[in-house]
Amino acid sequence: MAQYAYKAIDRKGKSISGLYEASGLEDLEYRLSNNGLDLVTAQPARQSQTLFARKRLTRRDLIVFFIDLEQMATAGIPIIESLAEMRDSIASPTMREILSGLIDAISGGKTLSEAMAAYPKIFNQMTIKLIVAGEKSGNMAHVFKEAKDALRWEDDVVRKTRKLASYPAFVGTVVFAVVCFLMIYLVPKLVTFILSMDQEVPFMTRTLIATSEIFVNHWVAILIAPIVFFIASRQLLKRSRRARLWYDEHKLSVPLLGEAMQKLLLSRFTRNFALLYDAGVSILDCLKISQETVTNTYLAGELEYIREQVAEGATLNEAFATARLFPPLVLRMLKVGETTGELGTSITNVSEFYSRDVNELIDRIQAKIEPGMTIFLGLILGWIMLSVLGPIYSVITKIQF
Repeated sequence: MAQYAYKAIDRKGKSISGLYEASGLEDLEYRLSNNGLDLVTAQPARQSQTLFARKRLTRRDLIVFFIDLEQMATAGIPIIESLAEMRDSIASPTMREILSGLIDAISGGKTLSEAMAAYPKIFNQMTIKLIVAGEKSGNMAHVFKEAKDALRWEDDVVRKTRKLASYPAFVGTVVFAVVCFLMIYLVPKLVTFILSMDQEVPFMTRTLIATSEIFVNHWVAILIAPIVFFIASRQLLKRSRRARLWYDEHKLSVPLLGEAMQKLLLSRFTRNFALLYDAGVSILDCLKISQETVTNTYLAGELEYIREQVAEGATLNEAFATARLFPPLVLRMLKVGETTGELGTSITNVSEFYSRDVNELIDRIQAKIEPGMTIFLGLILGWIMLSVLGPIYSVITKIQF
């Protein structure tokens, strides 16, 4: 099939344009007609058009998508009519194309979950499993609400993660820029004055001069080195599974930051697990889907080992106890949940506890980073001042009154 850039008119006379896959113009006209659109013009899409139109959907787009589905399902509107209504009113060409694909698949006899499975980069396995559970129970409005809440919660987790990583990076960049300014611009001017006094230069001052000369003579390498290191590290982690595993394991041991990242991971895992379990998904499938959705390869390996233990007959609490990443709180709640038969509720409580704890921990990290960076800058400035004022003080003390 080829991509066609088309212009069409819907039943309300509104002009709609976008991209659509079809085997030819007749097939395109037939497909658009089935979706309530009358084709006006069409031509094969250029690659630049395809790349521009296929703008990546954000998590917020999917949240709005499930909000609309929840409201229409609550009102009793059939799913295919709900999708058609959204397609005719949505502005995003990418989302309109996906909605058209879902409508075509459902019109061809597929279920909503089967239609969504054709877009694995848009709808992950957890979302599809929730939809399958809703199709079996018949309560689609509840499932759409759960999917919406899960995406909102995930969006909040991502926001916290970015906040956790961006603040130290920003402050570190500012400190690095200040140090470069001092060493490249300010210190050389002071060094010229110091050397003009024809006095013995103290060791601290010689160290400052040597450091400044390194910055002055190799400033290009110093500025480029962090960028090159960042790009090279990303490529290494992307191509080497062993390096990625080592990095994902050891970054959880970094003081404060590692603790926050670990709690974010556990919060996300427990939330997804509880959501799937309450939807009627088996424990083995819950573990498998959770393993596929986590971003940390070390945690994914732990979950794979746990799933193997459960498959061999171990209880969930026993299997989690053999892993090294999960703290006693998780193990206790798993044991309570298995004993009382309220496993989903127990795991949800763990997730909510970690979510609250992460917020407090991020605030503590920020509170410690600010004075830490201030002290570091103070030490740098103090070193420069002592290195400059030391020789001046020596000259002053030798003056005879």
